[in-house]
Amino acid sequence: MIHKLGYGNWDELKAAFRMSPLFRFDWFVKSRTTQELTRRCDTLIRLVEKENQEYDERERQARKEKKLAAKVWFLNLFELLKLRLSQVL
Repeated sequence: MIHKLGYGNWDELKAAFRMSPLFRFDWFVKSRTTQELTRRCDTLIRLVEKENQEYDERERQARKEKKLAAKVWFLNLFELLKLRLSQVL
């Protein structure tokens, strides 16, 4: 809901929780203070950002390994051609 209401609109978020039919019987969520909602949302956002950083790092590492593998393959091919040429001459 933060993406709809905007970050920092905790009172509006609390009102949206109270009015939403999805949380009609969820008294735990409905009884949270705005400060508790703020802390929980901040924690969740930090966790998502950390997860995205880890994903980006894995992607970067995979691209690096793929590039290195292509380079090694090309060097092996070059050495093989050089060996064949030396045998022919």
